[in-house]
Parts: sequence; structure tokens; C-alpha cells
Amino acid sequence: MVNNYNVQHLLRVPEVTTGTETMTEIEEARPLQKESAGTKVHPELASNKKKNPLAIALASILALGCSIGGYLWWQHASSVEETDDAFISGRVHQLSARVAGTVTELLVDDNQHVKQGTALLRVDPKDLEISLATAKAAAAQAELKTYEVQSNIVANQRQAEAREFEAQSAVASANAGVDKAKAMLSETKLGVALAATAIKQREAELTRCIADFDRYQSLVQDRAATTQSFERARQDKEVAEAGLQAAHEAHKQAKARVHQAMQAVADAQSDVIRAKGAAQSAAAAKAEMEMSKRNLSVQEAAAQKAKSEMNNAQTQLSYTSVIAPVTGRIGHRTVEIGQHIERGQALMSIVSDDKWVVANFKETQLSKMRPGQKVDIKIDAFPNAHITGKVDSISPASGAQFALLPPDNATGNFTKVVQRVPVKIVLDPESLKGYEALLAPGMSVIPTIHLTH
Repeated sequence: MVNNYNVQHLLRVPEVTTGTETMTEIEEARPLQKESAGTKVHPELASNKKKNPLAIALASILALGCSIGGYLWWQHASSVEETDDAFISGRVHQLSARVAGTVTELLVDDNQHVKQGTALLRVDPKDLEISLATAKAAAAQAELKTYEVQSNIVANQRQAEAREFEAQSAVASANAGVDKAKAMLSETKLGVALAATAIKQREAELTRCIADFDRYQSLVQDRAATTQSFERARQDKEVAEAGLQAAHEAHKQAKARVHQAMQAVADAQSDVIRAKGAAQSAAAAKAEMEMSKRNLSVQEAAAQKAKSEMNNAQTQLSYTSVIAPVTGRIGHRTVEIGQHIERGQALMSIVSDDKWVVANFKETQLSKMRPGQKVDIKIDAFPNAHITGKVDSISPASGAQFALLPPDNATGNFTKVVQRVPVKIVLDPESLKGYEALLAPGMSVIPTIHLTH
């Protein structure tokens, strides 16, 4: 048995008064203290006493390893940032009906992968086909009506131009006739004046001849002139009388020609009035043609409206086929064959193949975080997968600011809460091989961002 006193004495550590003594000096002092006490040491305790230097060395190595490990851990912890408030995100495209009708074909199943442009379902198109046929007929009728109005405008325009030209020619000809008639009237008036002058000359000649006749008649009675002179005077008188009668007849004819010229002037003026009336009628036809042009604009607008309605009916008919807008997987399908759907009703969703990670880091973790830094991602659903990525961008505001009811710290008592800011992390396509179809938006991940990269 081991003496309890000796064991307690051996295990007791001597008091150290200074901080400069080494472990070797302390070990050397222990035997001296024990020998001076005059006690006996058990052999096993003596052997354990000899092993203390090795234990001390091991303890020193362990302490050094712990120090190095702590330093390395501190260095690693200061060069990375991670959070468990992160999840996979992606584009979820909700598809809805654009026309009402009955579903006749359902071409996809739940969770099926589809490519962009693939037909997903079809709605009964009969009603919309009838609407399209009606719209096409209305558009064709409006187009024919427009063509008819255009043809009438062209014909009326040519006719109006011809009538206007004829009216202008008639006015010019009538004005020329008036001028000619006025010239003839002036000429006939001059003839009347000349005839009146001729009458005066003939009257003077007749007066002279009568005087000669009376004188020669007296001379012949008095046997102062020959009978031959008397006969010659008588003949001159008869000629003068005939000349005067002819002058009077010419004067009458000149007056008649004046009346005729005046009537010609009146007729020419009437022709001018008629020609001007024709010109006014041509102008009215031209104005009517301008009105027809405005009617053509109205008809063209109606034709364009009918064409737009036809295009709308054709577009509505194309909506009977629901097409995949992106490449992805079908999810949340709520429609079946034979179901009557309404416009705007949700049918299914497509989750696009493009996925990324949204990590909500604390604001105190963002001091060294920059776009482009490398990220190691651990997925809870696939713990053995090694997924990498890089920081794409940091949200311009904290998540609380985008909430439906953002916090208002200006009222009431304030309690400071560390905010979280969303960080978008894009995934490396090479590291995703084999997991492209397995990752789904909403899966939890733990991203570790290397701040030194």
C-alpha cells in the first residue's frame, strides 16, 4: 500500500515566488524537499516521477498544436463568410389562358421537361374559327367597297376635268362670239351712217336735176333751149329719183343688218352665260369629287378596322394553343382534358433551367464581400455534392425594405436588429453536371464565400 501522506506530498507543487524559475529548477527542488523531510518514496511513484519530463513535452506539443490550430481556424474564419439562410432560386413562369374554352388536348404531364415553343395544351377552336371567318368576310367586303369608291373617284375626276375643260372652252368661245358680234354691230352701224349720207347725196342730186328739168322745160316752151337738152334733163331727174330710192332701200337694209348684229350680240352674251353656268357645274362636280375623296378616307379607315378585327380574330385563334415560353420543367399543373377554362385562369407553371442561389447574409458579413468572389455551396438535399459558384451581385437594399410592410423605426421604441441583405450567387455549370435536373428552387443550401479571391 502506498503511504497517503507521501502521495499527497509528492503531488503538492511547491510555491513559486517569482515568474523567472524554469520547470527544471522546480523539478530539482522537489527531491531536496522530500529528502529533508526524511520520508520514504514508494518505488512506483519514483518511476512515475522519472516520466514527468516526457509528459511535459507532450503537453507542450499539444499546446503548440492547439495554438497553431486555433490560429489556422482564426485565419480561415476571417477569410470566409457563410450562412444557412440561403436557398436555390429560379424563374417560375406561371402560364394562364388567353382565351376561354374547353380543353381538348393536354400534351404534357407533371414534372415533364419541355423546350421553348413546345405546345402544352389546346383549347377547342370552333367558336374562334367562326369569328375569324366572319372577320375575313367583313374585311373582304370593306376592301371591295374601298376599291369601288376609288374607281368612282377616278371616273368622276376624269369626267370633272373634261367638263371643266369644255366649260372653259365654251366660255372662251362665247366671249369671242360676243366680241365678233359687237364688231359686226359696229360695222352695220357704220353702214347705216353711210347709207344716210348716200341718201342726202341723192336728195341733193335729185334737187339739182329737178331744178334743171324745170329750167329746161321753161326754156323749151320759150324756145330758148333745144328739145334734146330738155330730154337729157328729164333723164337726169329720173336717174336721180331712182338713185334716191335706191339709197333709201340701202339705208333700210343697213338698219336691218344693225338689228341682226344686235341680236347676234345678245345671242353671244347668252352663250357666255350658258358657258359660265357649265363652268360652275364643272366646279360643283370637282367639289363633289373632293367630297368623294374624303369619303374614301372614311372607307379606307373602315377597311383598316375590318382588317385589324380579322388579325385580332386570327390572333385569338392562335391562343387556343398554349406554347411554352421558356425551356424548363412543368409544375403545379391544375388543368385537365374537358375542363372549361376562363381567360386569365392559371393552368400550370414552368420552372426554367436557369437557377442560382440567393443567400441572406447579415449586414456585418458584407464588409469584404465583392462580386466575383469564389463560393463553395453545400446542398442539404445532396450533402456529398461539391458545387461551386461566384458572387454575382449584392442587393441594393435589405430584405426588410422589399417587404409588404417595411419597418418604420421613426416611431415607438427602437430595438436594433441586424439586417440581412440578399446576395445573388451564380452556379458553375461544370460543377452542376449530373445535378441539373435535380436542383429545384426553394432547396436549402449553405454557401461559403472566400473573401480573399
